[in-house]
Amino acid sequence: MPDLAGAIALALPVFLHLAPHTQSPAPAPPRPARESLAPFFARANADPTGVVPLILAGSAAFGSLDASEARLLADTLEPYCRRAFFAPERLPGMEKLGLAVHTVRAGEVPEKIARHCRIGAGMLRYLNKDFDERRLHEGQELKVLDLSDAELELVVEKSLYRLAAWRKLAGGGRALVEYVPVGLGAPDSPTPIGRTSIVLRSRDPDWTDPVTRQVYKAGDPRNVLGGYWIGLDGAGIGRSGIGLHGFTGDAPANWIEQPASHGCVRMLQSDIDRVFHLAIEGTPVSIEP
Repeated sequence: MPDLAGAIALALPVFLHLAPHTQSPAPAPPRPARESLAPFFARANADPTGVVPLILAGSAAFGSLDASEARLLADTLEPYCRRAFFAPERLPGMEKLGLAVHTVRAGEVPEKIARHCRIGAGMLRYLNKDFDERRLHEGQELKVLDLSDAELELVVEKSLYRLAAWRKLAGGGRALVEYVPVGLGAPDSPTPIGRTSIVLRSRDPDWTDPVTRQVYKAGDPRNVLGGYWIGLDGAGIGRSGIGLHGFTGDAPANWIEQPASHGCVRMLQSDIDRVFHLAIEGTPVSIEP
């Protein structure tokens, strides 16, 4: 990744040594955001106390940016969001993002804790190192994302080939939780636009080929869903059978950030896993042009 250094930070900002480690380089944020956010990025990379302020400041900056600049900023923020929302690190000030420490009560199981927080139970594995539900015990402290009093929303930005997850904050505003690339519908079967919600989450579902109507069971190499299905309500988008899913039918280079599906939102396996455990049934979804 690029590097932010010294006096040239605002003129030629790159974040190689400052951004958290990711599998692929994150682009530099756009210039209007860079100039105000550069100190936040510098602090976040030098000190864990800066990560939450960076996410809050970066999220707040979106309203002042055009779509392409917002995408660049969000792509750059994503590794920091992953550090906060999908890793065990207990960052100073994380409660401002809705992250909390939950003390396990007698008789509690992961599903009960997750239900109270309105997240999938799989989030506990992301947020707690070596999490083992078989060893859960009274008094154990767990990092959780508490959505019990704040709405999560997924936004698919078709023109940008991105899916964003936003958490509403107490007192107004919102925080970016996740921002990832997607594949969308082909020109003859476009992904519909509108407001809808998640109605079903299924692991290892069967897949019905939309052309041949042939059904392929989980485990069949011809089942291309990658083991994940997040079904959307047809109300609001005008089409049933649309959802978010993984995709194993072709190399990602041939479909990610491209119009290639039959209308569904395709995601990389690591990204759909995070969305699957983050966004439960009833989560609102907006598909924008």
